[in-house]
Amino acid sequence: MTNFGKALTLAIIFAFATGVAALLHAAPWTGTSWQRLLLWMASFSCFGFLLGGIYAFDPRSEMQIKPSSVGRILFGVAASLLLSALWRWPLEGISLAGLVGAVLGYFGMSWAKHVDYF
Repeated sequence: MTNFGKALTLAIIFAFATGVAALLHAAPWTGTSWQRLLLWMASFSCFGFLLGGIYAFDPRSEMQIKPSSVGRILFGVAASLLLSALWRWPLEGISLAGLVGAVLGYFGMSWAKHVDYF
């Protein structure tokens, strides 16, 4: 398996884990509709996808596959574009989301080390 394949697998695992965590914290017994719940799960999964890409490509990560700032930026942009497609943002929102995703991906573990789900 290539380095990109390993990083993509790690990002998908993070996305799945984050979606499950969102489901457990905002479960259907709270009175939320299933459609809204699935949208929020997918949104948190985009965040997990970003975190997985950061952990895969950041040299300060314990799960590092290959140090690459370009890889982190690409995963950040991909996660933000997925999020903007889910919420059907206008073109300005998509552009801003891509920029924010690129910046978050570039800075990587500088902010991601403070994220704690559980």
